[in-house]
Amino acid sequence: MPDRSVIPFAEVISISFETSRAAAGRLLPRFFQAADPPIVTVTRIDYCDVDYLGGRGYREIVVSVSALHGDDGRVSGFSPVMWVTEPGALISGREFMGFAKLPAAMDAIDRDEDGCRFQAFEYDAPLIEGRVSDLRPLSDEALARVNQSARDVRTFGWKLIPGEGSEPDVDHPMENAMRWHYARAWSGSGDIRFHRPDFRDAPLSARVVDALADIPVITRRRAFVAEGRAEIDRTATRRLHG
Repeated sequence: MPDRSVIPFAEVISISFETSRAAAGRLLPRFFQAADPPIVTVTRIDYCDVDYLGGRGYREIVVSVSALHGDDGRVSGFSPVMWVTEPGALISGREFMGFAKLPAAMDAIDRDEDGCRFQAFEYDAPLIEGRVSDLRPLSDEALARVNQSARDVRTFGWKLIPGEGSEPDVDHPMENAMRWHYARAWSGSGDIRFHRPDFRDAPLSARVVDALADIPVITRRRAFVAEGRAEIDRTATRRLHG
């Protein structure tokens, strides 16, 4: 794997809502605590021209929870689950960064005059459906503020490898870094739906989306849609103290 992967073009749809601290805490391993307010974000990303995939792209859905680690007061997202369309992206995320990635099928982002929508499936079973409507472009000033904070995006991971007995072979938190620069961005009204497929229809993801569907939505936040470039910096990945 390269030390850094620069993706020249990516499309992003991010839908967020505030939930209860108890619900957010159930999605976090013991290394992290829910931030205040506890925000759950579902982000669909389409990456193009990825170096370690030989120039191919992949599609991804990231579920993240705003979290804190130790005495560090910076809020970052911990991802209890991600879905990806390419096995190379799944393997690299798990092996290098401690991301709990699962396979899924995803159609291209469906766009219309008012907004956009996306879906993910395991086999033929629907898992997630997201929709953003009433899109409005961000002003140059607002886009500049977004890019200022997007220059260094920190995410938490959890590297877990089961052991021969009850004790795992590997069990520690991780910190990862990405850098974004958006050329265009919009805000809109977002809505997310987690389906509840049967285990036989979605054997890898049925329990996952069933748990996510039970998360209470207290307040919906403005959705974010953008186009730009991204950089995955693997040299910044590091193990955190438990």
